[in-house]
Amino acid sequence: LKISEGSPAAGLLSQACRGGGDGSCRIMPKVPELPEIDEKKVASLYSKTDLLKVIFEYFNDALPRVGIQEEHFWTNIRIIICIVCCGFGCYAQFGTKFPKDKLVLAGCVAGYFAFSCILAAIDYFVITTSMMCIKVGEESAFIDVTMPAFSADMTLALRSRQKKVSLKTTAAKYFDTEGVLRQENLFADIMSLIQQFETKDKDGGKKDK
Repeated sequence: LKISEGSPAAGLLSQACRGGGDGSCRIMPKVPELPEIDEKKVASLYSKTDLLKVIFEYFNDALPRVGIQEEHFWTNIRIIICIVCCGFGCYAQFGTKFPKDKLVLAGCVAGYFAFSCILAAIDYFVITTSMMCIKVGEESAFIDVTMPAFSADMTLALRSRQKKVSLKTTAAKYFDTEGVLRQENLFADIMSLIQQFETKDKDGGKKDK
């Protein structure tokens, strides 16, 4: 099939392809269309908590609608550890009598604090500032959104144990003066990060196509 230069078909082909150094044509992955989500508005533009809450709610609503699967592994681990902690606490409260069962009571207290420390370690070293965990190809990746105190600066990041991509921006890009979320900007940036993550190898370079 021959396509004449300057024809509409040639224009569409040039938009769909990105050539490499060898002149080959590589079809770029299709970016999902912006999903229809109800308007989201922040209660206070000066509240870091409110800003992050609205962004999380948008990700939670929008990403599943474009086929991005949420990964619940670490959430389930946290729930199990919390149940174990509650089990120690409940048994110590209702299943022991002091001083008759003081050794059992001491064991429950020790177990409660031990599992609480494990939970804190998971939050500090694994979850950190993650809003949610998603599946990107065969990998699980955390979506991090961070804001320094008393600053409009914002950093979006996608990370796994092997690699990380990030984007530095400001809250003004995602919220207008009335506090309404600019969904198109946030969606475009998170999809761009997902594409960068997919094409980045574990050593920080680009994957060979």
